[in-house]
Amino acid sequence: MSAIAAAAERYRRHQTETEWYLCMQAGFPVEEIRAVSEENADAGARFCRAVLEELNGIPFETLDSDERLTYRALEFYARGEIAAHTYFWLQSHITPYSCPLLFLPQLFKGFRFETPADTVRYVKLLRDYARLVRSLLVFLRGQHARGIILPRAEIEAVSATLHGYAAGAASLEREQAGAAGHDVITREVRGAFAELIAFVDGEYRTGAPEGVGLAQYPGGEEYYAHLVKQRTTLDVGPHELHERGLHEVEKLEGALDEVRREVRFDGDAAAFRRFLATDRRFFAETHTAYGERLERHVECAAANVLRFFSRMPKAPYGVAPLPKELAGSQTFGYYEPPTPEKPKGTYLYNAWNPEKTTTLSTASLILHELIPGHHFQICLQQENTALPSVRRYGFAEAGFVEGWAEYAAQLGFELGAYDDPFDRAGRFMQDMMVSVRLVVDTGMNAFGWSRERAMGFMRDHLTLSEDQLASESLRYSADIPAQALAYKTGETTILALRERCERALGDAFDLKEFHAWVIGQGSMTLDALTEHVVTMSASRG
Repeated sequence: MSAIAAAAERYRRHQTETEWYLCMQAGFPVEEIRAVSEENADAGARFCRAVLEELNGIPFETLDSDERLTYRALEFYARGEIAAHTYFWLQSHITPYSCPLLFLPQLFKGFRFETPADTVRYVKLLRDYARLVRSLLVFLRGQHARGIILPRAEIEAVSATLHGYAAGAASLEREQAGAAGHDVITREVRGAFAELIAFVDGEYRTGAPEGVGLAQYPGGEEYYAHLVKQRTTLDVGPHELHERGLHEVEKLEGALDEVRREVRFDGDAAAFRRFLATDRRFFAETHTAYGERLERHVECAAANVLRFFSRMPKAPYGVAPLPKELAGSQTFGYYEPPTPEKPKGTYLYNAWNPEKTTTLSTASLILHELIPGHHFQICLQQENTALPSVRRYGFAEAGFVEGWAEYAAQLGFELGAYDDPFDRAGRFMQDMMVSVRLVVDTGMNAFGWSRERAMGFMRDHLTLSEDQLASESLRYSADIPAQALAYKTGETTILALRERCERALGDAFDLKEFHAWVIGQGSMTLDALTEHVVTMSASRG
């Protein structure tokens, strides 16, 4: 075994010991759900410092192209885990999009009881679940003592989310777990939630700021600068991204105005945006009808996608409603990758208030979330057994993951998904959203923007409802800051790489081959992706 393969194997063992979600994805038995604690973060950082020392002893120039990708992945993940310890008290562990409880119901619902030992393990995992909830209370108390308290508006979203998880605790009960499982859920899990919710709804609110953004906290400005580079995986700062966002918004306003003229809308650009935001043709009557619209776009994409890709993922895919208890805290929904216990990749959509949920961008949304977006990229990666674990199951490189999904949505112009001018307007509005994010995320976290100013900017350029504006502004400023920057930066990086390859290869350029280069070797940082694609293109030239 080579030195880099040995390092990757040691890191795999570390991951399977500490990350229950990776175990579930890989089909390994989950033995432990770890608590959120400074002690655990410190242990992870110590291990990862040793990983970096090990990598420093491996001459990078002696590695082949595949080994270099593994080296870069190990380096990225190790540095990220060290930073998670450095900025431990500034992190969000309780907000709707970043809460470690988010995917746990999937673990318990998919649990298989095959031997008596599985029953014992299930009850232990229930106790771990309760311990995790209690650790979130300890974490919040620690943050509160340090003056790091979520904004008042975000606390309301957190409270609603926690109440939803607590109400869903009954779904964890399985007949095979017997009286022991029932007792743990009744006494420990529900008891832990009761204490956590009581703190969030009571003492925690004392001193909560009205303002938003990381810069208001001690060390927050430095932490945000770290997150910008960690999420985008580029050496870029808030000011450059803010200016890039303003430029993209202006460009998209022009594209949208072309659609306005094409459909001969009788009104100016502002009136056209109001029309797109309010006309009933862009809304479904029920959340089920909204899902049916999504399904039609799925069928359309599936009928055309093989023109641009050499192979499809084996895992099936589809859409389903978001659990109703999460509807108040998540604007749109999220993609849930397949696991051995649940082999279907699913986009969980939030349309529980259909009268406020536009269908304008549903074509673009499906391309982003399912095919050829997240489902394609994630499943082809997981199904590639030749990849080392750190590349097969790693998805922390948000610039790559979200950048590919946005590139996939942009590919809809070639797929024929936007032949209808209003579907094209919907694509422009989704593109507008990811561009607006560059402006308001940096604005609220680095440049002192109020939430109201950010919502005003979003209102001027998007067709979201007031509820969606409220949710999205909290997502950027208090939930997962800087994550929203990854979409546009990743997309433009991939588009630039495609243009570079097209120029270099001329008539020999093969789009299917290019797509295989991009998503055929696992998740990676954008600089590693650039190096990889340029190398592959040069080998063809």
